[in-house]
Amino acid sequence: MRWSLDQLEILIACAERGSFSAAARHLGRAQSAISTAIAHLETDLDCQLFDRTGRMPRLTEAGAALLHEARAVIRQCQRLESRAQAIGQGEEARLVLAIDEALVEMPPVDESLEALAGHYPALQLTLLYGAQGDIAGWVEDQTADLGILLRQQGQGPLLEGIRIAHLQQALVVARHHPLAELPAPSAGDLAGHRQLLIASRSEGDAWQPLSAQFWRLNSFYSMAELATRGLGWALVPQHIAQYPPFRDDLIHLASDALGIPPVIEVETVSRRDSGRGPIAQWLQRTLGERFRDHRLR
Repeated sequence: MRWSLDQLEILIACAERGSFSAAARHLGRAQSAISTAIAHLETDLDCQLFDRTGRMPRLTEAGAALLHEARAVIRQCQRLESRAQAIGQGEEARLVLAIDEALVEMPPVDESLEALAGHYPALQLTLLYGAQGDIAGWVEDQTADLGILLRQQGQGPLLEGIRIAHLQQALVVARHHPLAELPAPSAGDLAGHRQLLIASRSEGDAWQPLSAQFWRLNSFYSMAELATRGLGWALVPQHIAQYPPFRDDLIHLASDALGIPPVIEVETVSRRDSGRGPIAQWLQRTLGERFRDHRLR
C-alpha cells in the first residue's frame, strides 16, 4: 500500500469542492500540489479517479465508488484518534457490565444503555445477564468490571456497593390459587401454602420463610412463572408482577400479615481494589438519575 491518508483527504476535497483549484484553496495548498497528489493516487490505486476531458474534472464511476471508501477510511481514522485521546485521558477502552436478570427490560436500565451508546460510541461493551447471585460473583472474580443487581447481604470484602434505587414488592398468587379467594389472607393462611423465595448466595443470608412449605429460586422471573402455575405465593418486584407474560395470571394480595412489603435495593457493585474509570462512574450516575426520574413520574 503506497497511498496515504493525505491523498485520500485531497480526493475528498476535490470531489466536494468540484475542482482542483477550489480544493487547493480549501486546503491551503498550491493547485499543482493537488493535481500531483491526485495523479500519484491514481497511479498507486491503478485506477483513474477523475475525467479531465471537460472544463472541470469529474469523478469517474470508479472514482465515485472509491470516494465512498476513502470517506470510510477517514472516518475510521478520526474514531481512532478520538478513542486514543479518550484512553489517554483515562477513559476505559472496554467495559464488561453484568446485569441481574430481574432488571431486564426495565426502562431505567434500557435508557441508560441507550445513553451510554450515544455518549461513548467507541466503547467496546460486553453485557452479561445472570440470575440472582451470579452478578456479584462475576465482579468478584473479575469476569465483569461493574455489576447492576438487586442487593444481597454478605457480598464479600472485595466488593463495594453503591445504592442507586429501590423497588417496591408485590405479594402475588395465581388467579386459581386458593389464596386468591381470600380478601386479606392472615399469616396462618399464608403459612398453610407453599412460599416461593429468592435464594441467596450464602445460606446464612437467606430470607426466612413464613411457611414451612417453601421453595427457593435464584430468579424472580422464575418465581413469578411458578406462581402463575399455582405452585405457591411469592413476593416479587412490582415490575415483574406486571410483566406481560405474568400480569393477567397473577392476583395481587393485600395482607397485614406481612406488613408493608420490604423494598429491594438496586445497587452497582465493583471491586474495591479496581478503580472505577470515568465511563463506569458516568454509568452509575446515569442509572441513578434514570431510576429517580421514573419514580417521580
